[in-house]
Amino acid sequence: MIILADDALQTIKTVHISVPWKFIPRYMDTIISYRLNVEIGFEAEELDQVGRSEFKAVAKQLQKISCGITLHAPFWDLCPGSLDPLIRQVTGLRLHQFFDLVNVFQPTQVVCHTGYDPAHHQGLREFWLDKSAALWEPLIVRAENANVPIVLENVWEKDPEFHVELLRRMDSPWFGFCLDVGHQNCFSNTSLGTWLHSLADHLKELHLHDNDGGLDDHLPIGRGNIDFLLLFQFLQQRGIRPLLTLEPHREEHLQESLNGLRAVLARQSSRPASMPLYAHTGSEPWR
Repeated sequence: MIILADDALQTIKTVHISVPWKFIPRYMDTIISYRLNVEIGFEAEELDQVGRSEFKAVAKQLQKISCGITLHAPFWDLCPGSLDPLIRQVTGLRLHQFFDLVNVFQPTQVVCHTGYDPAHHQGLREFWLDKSAALWEPLIVRAENANVPIVLENVWEKDPEFHVELLRRMDSPWFGFCLDVGHQNCFSNTSLGTWLHSLADHLKELHLHDNDGGLDDHLPIGRGNIDFLLLFQFLQQRGIRPLLTLEPHREEHLQESLNGLRAVLARQSSRPASMPLYAHTGSEPWR
């Protein structure tokens, strides 16, 4: 079980912690002890191999302690806009399999990837947008029916324009954006400010981890060169309150990540002491 210092306990109540499904058994005692809000990430083979009763048992444990739950969809090799119709078919199958878990876990929202990699797909951008939009349409219907929004995370995209265009085409309050600041810093060639201004109206979640712009290291906040102060000042100025998810890849980084987040928020001199962290915890769509 992970032991957290007392000064981290208030901060941890206002964020979600990324925990892959395969690590849930290892950290369940910690989750229960601290009533951690979790973002559970799934791999494709788990959707095939794990029985529904096992998913239900874990969901029941989490719901019993009233922790916040978000879910992260499988993403490896999935291409919603692929040229190959069979690849698109498999991608749709996996995402619908994943969405079947919504009724089990009753999450606040779910995170998916676009699958768009400009290094491979840039010359096919319009084709990709068309095919991708067609794949997301029935999933958005499911999202609305379940009252659980879908948010798309940036990974390989060099700038925010692909997300902007796809979100504009879908034009749904159940389809939003998750800004992964670590991915933006090491994979994008566009500034954090540009991403924020371009997608502010769709911004519903943040994935928080740090790096120096070279590799996707998933370091604790403050270990790299990401301008978290700019990020949170922008959110404060615009009155945007996305759900926050920390993504430590080593358990010893959890405490340091919480310390880093608390330090950044403390530096916002204009933030009233009573203002809570920027956590969206409702299940209503964003208007």
